[in-house]
Amino acid sequence: MQAGGVGLRPGDLLDRVQWGWRWWIGQLAQLVPAPMREVLAGSDDALFIDVREGELVVSRQTQTRLHTIARIPRDEFAARTLRLAVPHETGLRRWLSDPIILRMPAQLALVRALELPAGARRNLAAILRHEVARQSPIAVSDIYYDYRVTGGNETSLDIELRIVRREPVDAMAALCREAGIALADIAFDDNADGAAGGTFPVDAAAARALKLRPRIVPALGAIAVLLGLAFTGSLYLHGAMIAGDLSGRIDQARAHAVAVQRLQRDLDAANRQASFLALQKRSPAAVAVLATLSRLLPDDAWLYEFEMNGGEIRIHGFSASAASLIGLLDSSPYFRDAEFRSPLMQGPNASSQRFDIGFTLRTPP
Repeated sequence: MQAGGVGLRPGDLLDRVQWGWRWWIGQLAQLVPAPMREVLAGSDDALFIDVREGELVVSRQTQTRLHTIARIPRDEFAARTLRLAVPHETGLRRWLSDPIILRMPAQLALVRALELPAGARRNLAAILRHEVARQSPIAVSDIYYDYRVTGGNETSLDIELRIVRREPVDAMAALCREAGIALADIAFDDNADGAAGGTFPVDAAAARALKLRPRIVPALGAIAVLLGLAFTGSLYLHGAMIAGDLSGRIDQARAHAVAVQRLQRDLDAANRQASFLALQKRSPAAVAVLATLSRLLPDDAWLYEFEMNGGEIRIHGFSASAASLIGLLDSSPYFRDAEFRSPLMQGPNASSQRFDIGFTLRTPP
């Protein structure tokens, strides 16, 4: 692959991508308010055992202050004394307690500044295992070391390597183990930041807890967000289920209402028919007129409405020969003045017409 005339190996390209990603994340972090960054960064509280020239000092460091717990003179160095001075937690509280860090004097450490290629970041621990032999004036079997990444860019990586003889470190680490203290880290009193890696004899579980500590608060925040989203989603699904149930009930009620309306229309029609028949029974003249019409009209004619108001009669119906009905009615000795009250219209089929005829009663049948 060529970029700007210079060949890039896949590893170099990956390094540049990683460097760009870290730069971008750093820029985004600057947009977060400082108080929130402090919360998301986790707590820096810790218990320190400081090795000084004539004493051991046990103290608790918080974000706001440093509280001295005990001072143990050198002639009283003993596991029992140290066990009494350092607070101990057991069970679940042990995982939530502050990490314990042994802090050695800075003058015991030999510091080397190294500049490595940016690609060394992928296998930094293995590279430094070979590099420390070249940097240390003492045999590798007689030293401990740790390192920190102090800077870098897309092409290089700045490393601070610290080397210390084993004897003083082993003596204090053995005293802490005898006192039942699980050391999370071994540091020096001139450094503020923890090491990225090293070979100091610390408790593996405590060291892992120390490395995971900055991620606990963000992880809890992420879990809280996920729980909030899950709760919101459950409320939405519950609401959707209720809405679906209500919609089904509304549809069912609407169907029942349509059925009731249909039954009501049928009932009204039946009531009208019953009222009409009752009225006709009470009016013998109307019954006689209907009987005369049924004999006079041809077989292809039928009525769906009959009105009689005194001597005025109006009939509505269908017939295949609707135009001839006027002559039939006028030729009857009982009716006269027959006429269409509205134009003939197409009936329910092609061979029938709808008619609306009004006429006058000549003499009662």
